[in-house]
Amino acid sequence: MIPLHAEATGDPQRARWVVISDRMPAGGRVLRAPGRLGSLQDDGVIEEMTVHAGDVVITLGPAQRWRDRGDEIRVALDEALRAPTQWRVEPIEPAGDLTQMVQELLAGPISAIAAAHGGAIELVGISGDQVRVRTSGACRGCPASETTLHDRLQHELRRRFGDQVTVTVANPSTAVTVGRKLLTLFVR
Repeated sequence: MIPLHAEATGDPQRARWVVISDRMPAGGRVLRAPGRLGSLQDDGVIEEMTVHAGDVVITLGPAQRWRDRGDEIRVALDEALRAPTQWRVEPIEPAGDLTQMVQELLAGPISAIAAAHGGAIELVGISGDQVRVRTSGACRGCPASETTLHDRLQHELRRRFGDQVTVTVANPSTAVTVGRKLLTLFVR
């Protein structure tokens, strides 16, 4: 089986299936999935599906419950993911302006994470699909800030605008060079 697991969302009819596979179908709204997953679409068990980088979001139809259909959908999804070229997917238009979305995320949840640890993350600029940010305070040089930037900010931007979006730090971490200097002092 392809490694995948379901995560709850704010909607009890919707689940996000996190998929660990390098053979994902194209991103967008699923018009028709192959095999049993497609049959579940036809039968109204699945109301809507979207494919993103690393996940498939599935919304059940009315009167359907994950408790009753979860195992069946997991097996059907695994089967369908083995044939990524057979998916018919309609690309989703980007939801708004990239700059505006970065500013909203940095002013909201991302800023809250950084501030909780005594740091800050600010937008330096955007060039095409390249987002450059600057870290300050406790975030500057902190290895965890890279996790926040990539697992939170970049993931959310890619979910909305596509896999081509990358987030880079204008002031790279100094933790690695300091660690190497300390290591050479102890190794001598």
